[in-house]
Amino acid sequence: MDRFNSGHLIFIILGVSIVSLKTYPRVFMENGLRDSWIAVIISSIIIFFLFLFIIGIWKKSEEKNFIRIYQYTLGNILGNGFIILFLITLFMTLVECASVEADSMHQNMLISTPKWFFILYLVVPAIFVVNKHIVAIGIVAIIGIILIMIAGVNLGILTSSYKDIRMLTPIFENGVTWDFIISIIESLGLYGFISISLPYLSKVQDKRNKIIRDSMIALIILIQMEIISTSGILMTFTPERAISMNYPKLLQTQMVSYFQFLDFGELYVMLQIVGGWLLKYILTFYAILIILRDYNIGKKRERFVIYFLSVATYIASYYASKNSFIMFELLNIFQYISLFNFVIVPFIVFSILGIKNSKARENNNSP
Repeated sequence: MDRFNSGHLIFIILGVSIVSLKTYPRVFMENGLRDSWIAVIISSIIIFFLFLFIIGIWKKSEEKNFIRIYQYTLGNILGNGFIILFLITLFMTLVECASVEADSMHQNMLISTPKWFFILYLVVPAIFVVNKHIVAIGIVAIIGIILIMIAGVNLGILTSSYKDIRMLTPIFENGVTWDFIISIIESLGLYGFISISLPYLSKVQDKRNKIIRDSMIALIILIQMEIISTSGILMTFTPERAISMNYPKLLQTQMVSYFQFLDFGELYVMLQIVGGWLLKYILTFYAILIILRDYNIGKKRERFVIYFLSVATYIASYYASKNSFIMFELLNIFQYISLFNFVIVPFIVFSILGIKNSKARENNNSP
């Protein structure tokens, strides 16, 4: 536990990628409707092979640093430009974490508690954690994911009696429509947050080098959670009713009641929502610091960056979450930004890296 290895990376991948698809699936269900669960299966297959492709290229490459890979494949100017876009998207992810957590808890759990308090409750504790060493970040991720998974299993058991598998049929009632394809694209954009784990790759110190196996484990766990979550919402509510809810998972758990006495579904979902968004926020924040440290910003500037980003995130999240309708319009746009900077660009960059590495090996082997 004194080194950051590929085992830690499992929990980093899960920490940055689970919560968005589970918390506000409405943004892609509006297009996919009853077939949204099939759209998630297709996007899951795409992200599975795409991310393993990226990890495979990274493993074979002599260059392990995230920034230098961008610079090597795209050139210094263009590479640094896309790194800046990546950093901007990471900052927008911080805003997403704080604003969605505040809005969801305010709407469904503690309506009398103002949103600014929820944002403050997330932003301030995170400052303490991101100042720690990367191994401490890994340990936080391990504890957080284990607790979230325990809560998820319990919720699955508690809500099972409220689900009807017949609600998933008929499949493709209107055929394969353009809206269905858009739903695949949008869910893939939400899966794109998995790329937040890419800056962590250069920190892996595992001599056994089982990073592909561990990444595969993380992806399998992630994919089954998202498919079960999406199909579970559709099996509980009609598609039309599901898309009318900002956070259907929260309302689904409020249905839990046994013996007219046990009514504690909210306890588990609060752990998932508050804990999940806090964990994603911390991991995203630390990913920013990893990139900035590679630019040698220095310890004094790093402290300034931590406080500056925390204040900027608080202000941006406060205004973003002030009106839920506007916030969901922003989330609709943000999933396409995530798709571009977290899915398309890394795929292109690592594809070019793979081509360049192949050519370099051919040149070295030629007489």
